[in-house]
Amino acid sequence: MRTAYNPSELEIKGYKAPLRKGDPQLPEFNRPITPRENLELLFNEKTPYWMPVLGMRGWDIHVFRPRMFPDNAATHLVYDAENPIQYDSMIQEGWFGLPWEYVPVAGGATVHPGEPKVPSMENWEEYITLPDVDALDWEGSAAINTEYLKTDNMRQIAFLSCLWERLISLMDVENAAIALIDEDEQEGVHRFFDQMCNIYDKMIEYAQKYYGIDMVLWHDDWGTQKSTFFSVETHREMILPYMKRIVDSCHKRGLYFELHSCGLNETLVPNMIEAGIDLWCGQNVNDFEKLAHTYKDSSIVFGIPCPSFTAEDSDEVKIQAARDIVERYKGCRIAISCLFGYPDEVFGNAIYEFSRREYMEESK
Repeated sequence: MRTAYNPSELEIKGYKAPLRKGDPQLPEFNRPITPRENLELLFNEKTPYWMPVLGMRGWDIHVFRPRMFPDNAATHLVYDAENPIQYDSMIQEGWFGLPWEYVPVAGGATVHPGEPKVPSMENWEEYITLPDVDALDWEGSAAINTEYLKTDNMRQIAFLSCLWERLISLMDVENAAIALIDEDEQEGVHRFFDQMCNIYDKMIEYAQKYYGIDMVLWHDDWGTQKSTFFSVETHREMILPYMKRIVDSCHKRGLYFELHSCGLNETLVPNMIEAGIDLWCGQNVNDFEKLAHTYKDSSIVFGIPCPSFTAEDSDEVKIQAARDIVERYKGCRIAISCLFGYPDEVFGNAIYEFSRREYMEESK
């Protein structure tokens, strides 16, 4: 039986260790259940106690990006127990020997186009060697991160540059797009994606065994600000079967699956649902209010972008923004998505209180 909202739930009972040294500590609140338990309710199609707040720097999710994965280190997206990496160059080598150049102003890394490592997917085996994930020191990494992974939040590990993004990094975007529809190359793409799924399945198995993770985050940007990179039909034929394999790999182990996919990807939501994806956190170029209401009876949860505020915005403005979100999304399956930042304190407290009260009513 749920207890009614109590203002004491906003009291800070302590602080969590920062995800990266140098980051601020995050407050630990006096919640009636843990953030992990709350998210489990949401992902299991039950009414949560409050609207979760998610993000790369944590809140209800505990972000874990071990440096043992070459792509994490190469793209400067390491979140683990060790000291920050001191880079001597902006160019670092990731999986497949790809050179990733970090661009500080963009907060991300890229493989420069013009010299694709794989000129054609017909015979990709001649140009690259698949990663040997068995050779990674899983046990040693787990020992280093034991304390880091002790948390009441949902522990989430990330895989970067997956399937479509991997194809882009190996071929350049134009060649990759052609490979998805060229009959001469499609069979090679299928072979490659099949092998990558085998690798990811093993990584998911090891991540659960050694790290005790609860959730996998999958990075694969499928669109631009104007449209998807490919048609719904091409996605269904060339990507969906492999997405479903990865999601199934998580679900059969009791893990949850988040898709991080930038771009205007609204048309691909039915495919996401068919794949069994638990959560999609996209950009505000998508009409999430329409999506959340259209698919409120499906299994997918939408991460709606966290509103941004200026220094001139009053507390009343922030509180009203929280009230509006809870009202607009009644009966929907959503979370608040703060990609790289933290929710404003006033807004964060308000979204908790209003959603806590609303969900109390919905659960009756």
